[in-house]
Amino acid sequence: MTVDNRRTDTRERILAVALRMFATKGYANSSLREIADELGVTKAALYFHFKTKEDILNGILLGHLEHINGLVDDATEHATTLAGRQDFLRRLAEYQAARSVHLVRLIRENFTEIACLPLGTEIKNGQRRLFEALAGPDATLIDRIRARTAFIAIQSAAISTEWEEADQQDVMAAALTVALEVLGGPDAPAGAPGDETHSR
Repeated sequence: MTVDNRRTDTRERILAVALRMFATKGYANSSLREIADELGVTKAALYFHFKTKEDILNGILLGHLEHINGLVDDATEHATTLAGRQDFLRRLAEYQAARSVHLVRLIRENFTEIACLPLGTEIKNGQRRLFEALAGPDATLIDRIRARTAFIAIQSAAISTEWEEADQQDVMAAALTVALEVLGGPDAPAGAPGDETHSR
C-alpha cells in the first residue's frame, strides 16, 4: 500500500496553521474560511481533508494525545526513582519546546470547548496518567501537588507574557530548572537541568 506524501503534507500543514489560529484567535473565533485563506487553498480543498472545524481540532488533539501517551508509556518503568521522573519532566519540556507555545495555549484557553469533545475525556485521562507518572508510585498528597506544580512551571514559560523580552530558550531552561527543583522537593540535591544524577 502506497502513501500519498502530498496528501499527508497538506493535512499536516492544515493542522499546523489551524493550531496557530486556534491558539492566537481562539477556537470559537476561527473559521474554516480563514484557515483556507491562510493556507492559500479553497474551502473545497480543505473539506477534502477535514469536513468540520471540530474535525481539525480533533486531529490536533489526537496527535498530541498519542505523543503524550507514548512519553508516559516510556517513562512508567523509570518513574520509581526521582531521576527517572526528572528525566520524564525534561522530555515533556522538550516536547513542549518542539511543538511551540501554540499547543499549550490552545488547550488552556479553549479548555471548555475541548472538554466537550468526545476526545476530551481521553485528553483528561492522558493528563491524569502524566501526573501519576510524575508523582511516582505510592505518591503522597505532597508528591501529587509537586508533580502538578512542576508541570505548570514548564507551561508558564509558554503562556506567560512576562517573558516576551527574554530569549525563549533561556525562559524554557529557567522554567525547567524551577520545575526540577519543585519535583525534587527540599531534600533533593541541586543540579542543572541536564544533570540526570538525582536520586532519592
